[in-house]
Parts: sequence; C-alpha cells; structure tokens
Amino acid sequence: MSMERVLSMSGRLQKLLTEAQAEAEKTVQDAQRQADEMINVANKEAERKRLRAQRGTGLEEMLAEEEKKAMKEADKVVKDYEKQVDDLKKVSDRKVSEAVDYVIKEVLPE
Repeated sequence: MSMERVLSMSGRLQKLLTEAQAEAEKTVQDAQRQADEMINVANKEAERKRLRAQRGTGLEEMLAEEEKKAMKEADKVVKDYEKQVDDLKKVSDRKVSEAVDYVIKEVLPE
C-alpha cells in the first residue's frame, strides 16, 4: 500500500472523528437548550401559580417543589443526551479501530 493511500485514509479518519465530535457537541448543546427551556417553562408556570394564589398559604413550598420537579426533568433530559453522546463516541471509536486494523492489514506484509 502506498504512503499516499495511507495518508488519504488518515485524512478521512480524521474527518470522521471531527464530524463525530461536532455531532456530539451539537447533541450536548441541544440537550442544554432543551433543559433551559424546560426550566423557563417551569418558572413561568410557578410565577403564574404564585400570582393566582397570592393569598394562599404554603405558596413558597409549592414553588420550590415545582422548581425541583423541573430541575429533575431537565437533569433527566441532559443525562439522556449525554448517554446518546457516549454511544456516538463509542461508534466512532469502533469505526476508527476497524479502519486502523484495515490499514495495518493493507500496509504490513503477512
């Protein structure tokens, strides 16, 4: 196998790694954005409930509980996306390993 072919494969592998990393970063950013949106929705709902029940008792506890629920849900979404990112990284690592094995088989004589 010629050096040009090895360099070409190396370039393609680097491109695949870069694309996988960009996709993983986008997934994390999407998860963070979605978590932020969920927190904003929960805060707006809590504010709405507070305004409707200005004279009610236990309002602060209710608000704190609603915020906790929103944070738990947001954390769950972030964890789900992080798992997806890890899965994507495993796939790219496996593909790199397969590509390296292929290059080694092609370059080294038996």
